[in-house]
Amino acid sequence: EVELSSDGSAVNTGPKGVINDWRRYKQLETEQRQEQRREMERLIKKLSMTCRSHLDEETDKQKQKELQEKINGKVAW
Repeated sequence: EVELSSDGSAVNTGPKGVINDWRRYKQLETEQRQEQRREMERLIKKLSMTCRSHLDEETDKQKQKELQEKINGKVAW
């Protein structure tokens, strides 16, 4: 005789049912661990600080200066 659980699936309490339950539990455990890992990676990316070197800042300042000179050259009559 087979019982039905609340979600409508069959419940087998014999050895095969126990093995299937264990497999399903392990599958859910693995899926949960993967989701936690993905969430942790998203959080790390969100909270990670970016680091800029002095050379990067100097390069950006030089580019800004060149851009400003181009703009001033085009605006000046």
